[in-house]
Amino acid sequence: MSDTKNDSRNLPECIGEYVRRLLKKMRYRRKIRNDVEAELTAHFEDELKDCKTTEEKEQKAKQLLSDFGDLKLLAILLRRAKKRCRPLWRTVIARTFQAICVLIVCFIFYAIWFSFGEPTIRVDYIQLFNQINRPKILNQDNAWPHYEKAFELFVPRSPVVEQFISYRESRKERKDALRLQHLIQDNAQQIKTWLDKNQHYWDNLSTEQQEVLLKCLEYNSIPFPKIVYQSNNDWRTTTIELMTEHIIRCINEETQITTPRDFGTLRSSLGSEYLRAELNNWLKNKTIPPSILDAVSVAALHEAIKRFKNLPEDISAPLTDVECEYIGGWIKQNEAAWREFVAGSTKSYCYRPIAHDADDQDKSLWSIAMPPLNMLKDLARLGAWRCRIDRTEGRLQQSIENCIAVARAGGHWQGKGTIVEQLVGQAISGLGHGEILTILADEKLTADQLRYLQEQLSKIYPGDYPLMNMEGERLTFMDVIQHSFTDGGPGGGHLIPGLWDKYTDTTTPFGYDESEKRILLPLYTAISMAHARRDATVAKANEIYDLQSKITRMTPYERHVSNIKAVDEYESLHNYRFFLIQMFMPATARASEIAYRGKMGHEATKTIIAILRWRQEKGQYPQSLDELASAGFLKELSKDPYSDKSFIYKKKDDDFILYSVGFNFTDDGGQYSKDRYGDIRKWGDNGDTIFWPVIE
Repeated sequence: MSDTKNDSRNLPECIGEYVRRLLKKMRYRRKIRNDVEAELTAHFEDELKDCKTTEEKEQKAKQLLSDFGDLKLLAILLRRAKKRCRPLWRTVIARTFQAICVLIVCFIFYAIWFSFGEPTIRVDYIQLFNQINRPKILNQDNAWPHYEKAFELFVPRSPVVEQFISYRESRKERKDALRLQHLIQDNAQQIKTWLDKNQHYWDNLSTEQQEVLLKCLEYNSIPFPKIVYQSNNDWRTTTIELMTEHIIRCINEETQITTPRDFGTLRSSLGSEYLRAELNNWLKNKTIPPSILDAVSVAALHEAIKRFKNLPEDISAPLTDVECEYIGGWIKQNEAAWREFVAGSTKSYCYRPIAHDADDQDKSLWSIAMPPLNMLKDLARLGAWRCRIDRTEGRLQQSIENCIAVARAGGHWQGKGTIVEQLVGQAISGLGHGEILTILADEKLTADQLRYLQEQLSKIYPGDYPLMNMEGERLTFMDVIQHSFTDGGPGGGHLIPGLWDKYTDTTTPFGYDESEKRILLPLYTAISMAHARRDATVAKANEIYDLQSKITRMTPYERHVSNIKAVDEYESLHNYRFFLIQMFMPATARASEIAYRGKMGHEATKTIIAILRWRQEKGQYPQSLDELASAGFLKELSKDPYSDKSFIYKKKDDDFILYSVGFNFTDDGGQYSKDRYGDIRKWGDNGDTIFWPVIE
């Protein structure tokens, strides 16, 4: 090619200029332009080779250029000729590339159109939600105002009260408490000697100083000064358990009490603002009591002995005086809250109207705050502990009334609202029924007390026992759809990019704030494009919720024999086109089983009361459950949800056993289900579910 260019220098200048302009107008690849240049140069050299002089070459060159015609047209013809001569594979690649470019341009315009969609709010799902939950009864029969007042009056448990409650309810807490108890008992003489020797450190404190430190002990937050550069410039805290172990270790090593293991700062302790202020004033004014570490060690050791020395190892043992003192104090703090809770439980229904917060910009059903369900559960637990304290102190009838109040309150939250509210209602109802069974096992109730108890339980659910209701979940999701999809216009009924993320909060990488999420808009757009349109999503969601409703109406046994899959096993849900449905679908099968568990507990409790009534009135246990129904002690026999028969009843020596075949759908002959530690599990899946005899 270089040789050709060198040879073209012998041609007249007008030809060189013409060739350069022609190649420029071709607008083609360099290689093709070089080939054309070589061909034209060779052509002109052949035509001018017979010319003798420069003038003759110039004249003939001009004539040749004139014969070539229009420069632009010639460039087009040459480009077309070269395209027709190129290989097929190159043509295919070129056309493919052009098609891709066209598609990219179209996609960009489509994405812009897609991203400018806005939701259209047509249905007030909040109004619908209120309508399906509100019965047509007088307002004075509504329990919600009483529950709301109880929430305002409720005093939470202090850490020491929580510790005693956890001892009775938690394996780990009970194990730790008994370990500390044995440590105190094994070193009882050394502890007594040390306390006698060091009691004066505590006695030398003023009454005000002692009150502050005792209040800290009540919150299980023992303060001690942190010394830096020979100066007390901060407070640290430890727990009474860690402090007790540290003191006993120092006693055994015959050393002075040193700084214990640090558990946290004063700012993170559970003390009240007054305690923090008072302790910080000691620090600020340099009035920290002398030998405060020794003094607080004496108080901590006395408190540990009081709390742990006489705790029973048997969880079902009666409450100790110390437990009654601490838990009873918490109960007295909540007398007003409990009265409101009981008043609410006596009402015929509970309706909580929902509405938007004034500052809520979203205005969706999803953004409305749930009721304080944790506080509701705490009030129910308060009632359960009132039952135990009353029973311990000989107030049996009051204990029964408290249990009934808890069970009634649970019924108010079942069968309506969100699935979370219904599960809380099931838990509260189960707590009340569990306490009733404990009373039946530990106390000898009269026939009149048993009849009264059975009547009160029968009034809680005048109709059918409320199973899981999915309509609240359906309305909530439909409202999410109308806030997340367009409805015609820009977007064409598709999922709006990024708008649905506020309901799921699953796609934003950790650490991104709202402004930085804009860089993820291309990702959101791609995800939204992959999702099904609004009409298809609504249709699929209704299909799924209809299936959920069907499942909740079927007993576990019916689902088992029909081999019906749970919603979370529904194959189409795992399709990326319906990922939004998958995110919002609750574990329906599990929730439904919890509802049937509550139904079993309720029916079994009534059956047990009927059996005990029969024993009180006739002097012996019935031969069968059919005998109870025939004599009117039961309106009808309850079905076991895990079989197609009623509960299994057997007389056993001077007692009886009542059980369900349980989660494995197999009658194991009344064998308890056990966990991996060998402890009995009432709701295990490797044995029967036994209601009587009652096992703690």
